[in-house]
Amino acid sequence: MNSAPKVVIVGAGIIGTTLAYDFVKRGARVTVLDKNEVAKGATSGSFAWITNQTKFRNADSLGERDAQHYFNLHRLSHLRWRYLQSEIDGLPIRWSGCIQSAEPGTEAALELAAELDRRQRWGSPTHRVTAAEAREIEPGFEPGAETDILYTPDEGMMSPVQLTSKLLEAAVARGAEYSPHDAYRGFSKTGSGYVIQSERGKRDADVLIFAGGIENPALVEGTRLKAPLVHSTGSVVHLGPLPRIFDSVILGAHVHAIQRIDGRVVIAKHFSGSPVGDPSTPDPEELVRVAARVLPGLKNAVVEKVTETRRVIPADGLPVVSRDEALPGVLSITTNAGISLAAALSQLITTELLDGATVSLLDPYRSDRFAA
Repeated sequence: MNSAPKVVIVGAGIIGTTLAYDFVKRGARVTVLDKNEVAKGATSGSFAWITNQTKFRNADSLGERDAQHYFNLHRLSHLRWRYLQSEIDGLPIRWSGCIQSAEPGTEAALELAAELDRRQRWGSPTHRVTAAEAREIEPGFEPGAETDILYTPDEGMMSPVQLTSKLLEAAVARGAEYSPHDAYRGFSKTGSGYVIQSERGKRDADVLIFAGGIENPALVEGTRLKAPLVHSTGSVVHLGPLPRIFDSVILGAHVHAIQRIDGRVVIAKHFSGSPVGDPSTPDPEELVRVAARVLPGLKNAVVEKVTETRRVIPADGLPVVSRDEALPGVLSITTNAGISLAAALSQLITTELLDGATVSLLDPYRSDRFAA
């Protein structure tokens, strides 16, 4: 590929903006198209837990080896997020650990035990703590009857909209072009590359990447690229800014909670593992009451908004990296784990497309697994 390839990225969510930053750092001339604005899709409705869990949404059929590979991809991506934090000033990520709790003897406690077994065998520092130890780690946490408790010190959280905006700003500062409210219309192959048609006109490109989240199936229609999704929605209750109440990601049996860097707290009924579909949109006031049982500081919290967004859930739960030999330089990336995986997937995809390598770490996630 020439020394300054032209790259068009469709989608300004967490995947698209991380790709923009990585490509422009390598000297590419990058344009990011989005039919709306930065982080207006699934990114804005994300719970934003940076996790290395071993149970993956809609991927219960994974064998031990494949699940471990996916787990290791998460951990690799965590390391790269830390690297990006050192490069981009003020990237809103906090590595404050995660506390998971359940009441002894329940199905949730059995699931925690299975999770702990896998994590420890695969090298995670997750370990059991007592209720007293959990309170020492996180003084704002009150486990009550949920005394089966796991602590993972190297997990974290992000403020996803702010982080995505920061990544885009960093890419633009290095020369990338951002074109919001500029819907992608299609592309045609030329002798030397591609012509990309969008609402605002045409652009030449050597590389075209579809990073449109739930829009990817429509974006790749008419090509042999694949982005198979199942329908899934997720609801998050956003609370108004509060003084610092807790730092850790809290995953109780009945509520999940994160306090972001700006003081806002987000709570959800279920935002990890399986099943694909969450319960219907919760009553926000009731969910606050439930959350206040384990986080008493939320007792008088005010609900700011509730977001219900369509989740990006590939058909088998795993990322889908799709290419076609007839269209070199064109790639589609679809994943429900952009919060955890964007940093690693972006670097691997950048290497593959700019250096002509076949990155073996991406092999389990190629779309040809859907060929049958």
